[in-house]
Amino acid sequence: MLDQVLTLVSQYEEIFILVGIVSAVVFVATLLLTPYLLGLIPADYFSANYAYQVKRKTLLCLLKTTVKTFVGVLLVLAGIIMLVTPGQGFISIILGIFLMEFPGKRQLEIKFINHNPTFKTLNWLRDKAGKTPFIR
Repeated sequence: MLDQVLTLVSQYEEIFILVGIVSAVVFVATLLLTPYLLGLIPADYFSANYAYQVKRKTLLCLLKTTVKTFVGVLLVLAGIIMLVTPGQGFISIILGIFLMEFPGKRQLEIKFINHNPTFKTLNWLRDKAGKTPFIR
């Protein structure tokens, strides 16, 4: 049994090294980008009187929304991977959801932000970016 595992490890050694390098790069990138991206969200975004609407008037607005959604999907996928590898998986998933556009997004965001440990962590990261904390 151990011989089979050692054989598999030696056969796929390059893949394991590549996965390790990619995991380290994603870990460092999320450490650097997460506070910055959280800083881009307005402090009153989660308050009851924040009126958020997707702008779809021009092709540029549609392109911007599409790019944001694509980046959000990438963050969610990276966050899922980081749940089992080094990185800030849960926070990356939340940040990806915040960037995406889909029906019911606002209710899901409010549910996330009403979870006190999540709220405190997001505000701690905003503080690291030099931004004011979120208000509910």
